[in-house]
Amino acid sequence: MKVGVDLPYFRDPGEIRAYASAVEELGFDSLGYSEHVAASRRTAFPPNFAFDDPWHESTTLSAFLAAATTRIELNPSVLLVTLRHPVLAAKQTAEIDLLSGGRLRLAVAVGWNREEQVALGVDPTTRGERIEEQVELLRRLWDEKAVSYRGRHYQLDEIGIHPRPGRRIPIWLGAGSIFSRGVPETKVLERVARLADGFKMMAPLALDRERAASIVSELRALAGDRPVGVEGRMVMQQTDPDDWPDAVAFWKSLGADYLGVANRIAGGGVEEQLERLRAFVAATRADWA
Repeated sequence: MKVGVDLPYFRDPGEIRAYASAVEELGFDSLGYSEHVAASRRTAFPPNFAFDDPWHESTTLSAFLAAATTRIELNPSVLLVTLRHPVLAAKQTAEIDLLSGGRLRLAVAVGWNREEQVALGVDPTTRGERIEEQVELLRRLWDEKAVSYRGRHYQLDEIGIHPRPGRRIPIWLGAGSIFSRGVPETKVLERVARLADGFKMMAPLALDRERAASIVSELRALAGDRPVGVEGRMVMQQTDPDDWPDAVAFWKSLGADYLGVANRIAGGGVEEQLERLRAFVAATRADWA
């Protein structure tokens, strides 16, 4: 099982660079980071989030992180892909993968903020349909020299991107919402089972291990013989340090491919965050593999 860590909401590029370099040196396998492109004062933000939070755009941030690191996997999680045209998304992610030396594991989702979608010209009621078309188009644009496509939302006529990434970048799907405590709707879990290379679990779901295990079991049943990876989560600020080894053992017992340490809102600057992560590594590193 690989173990990843989140990038906290640092505004300063020096802090981002120092943190990314340090967690790579600590031996973490992946670095996850979320995004929003725009915010609206009309939005009812969930607890711990606000209109003026310093969200970085994920493709730009990925390029920065690719230059600041050498080994760690880059994991936009989640990229709000429905805010972008699939040709642009395919080009941006192909470039990240190429320039990072094949270190991109893409996680995508429809996004929860309706006002953000509207501001970028997307009808929120079409997000599910759009992401299904986009996943297909991303893979085809990465694989094929020229793509023709007639969908409900996107139409392409012999369109290609160059250079292509040279591989099919993994696409994981996020599911659930803050408002549902991370529990995905059945139709969304079915989409993950049908389309995704993996399921990126939301941190709140991991707080209820019994429910999380049930969701993983349901996903595997829906996927059948089709392999779908799982990333479990451990919420740093709500897990006692004495329970860290148990969290690692729990996700290993479920056969998770990744455990993501959810520390984005744990608080503190770079050194305070790293102090907790050093302690986590010291307590659990022997149990990761």
